[in-house]
Amino acid sequence: MTEPEIPTHRTKSELALRVLRERIRSGQLEVGYRLQVDELAAELGMSPTPIREALRLLQADRLVHYEPHRGVVVARHSPERLSDVYAMRMALEPLATRLAIERMTDDQRGELQTIHESFLAAGRAGRGKRMAQLNSAWHLAIYEAAGSDMLRDFTARLWDVFPWRTNWAVEQRSPDSMREHSEVMAAVLAGDAQAGADAMLAHIQAGSASEQPELGEPRT
Repeated sequence: MTEPEIPTHRTKSELALRVLRERIRSGQLEVGYRLQVDELAAELGMSPTPIREALRLLQADRLVHYEPHRGVVVARHSPERLSDVYAMRMALEPLATRLAIERMTDDQRGELQTIHESFLAAGRAGRGKRMAQLNSAWHLAIYEAAGSDMLRDFTARLWDVFPWRTNWAVEQRSPDSMREHSEVMAAVLAGDAQAGADAMLAHIQAGSASEQPELGEPRT
């Protein structure tokens, strides 16, 4: 079985943004970590200019912020912001799931199933980083299949502006997410749009309920 490919970048700024966003999302760059332009430029093999542009975009998304005497550091998000993100996800993502099941092509359904099977395999193997990547790919593939540019952009924005720092390999949430994804997939394969929307809502609610707000780290 071929695992899904990660999309390619277009510019150096986009590459830097994608790398840094993924590192923040996965927890590789922890809250308070200082992001130094020269070090990142050397590591990524590019000039400081695209690094600065990537940091500017991350700051606009409130994933990083500037601290006096330290520079740009990875930001901590409040429980209130976390709650807002989940509330919007609960409103938008079940709708996107219902529309996707009604509208997706056979090719899109097959691609989604492939991502799902890879996600389950990564979970069984304890491959936390890969599981997190496939989780994002699976969700966003569903929302792409909804056939609404606006809905896709809004849901993607929610995923882009928050650091989903989940360690899939060790967290108790991991097997629950595998089961919940499977429930959504069963509805997808059955063509049951309402069941799929209900299962997606339950999935997001379960993630929200398992929060540890003091850490600001979602568990879905």
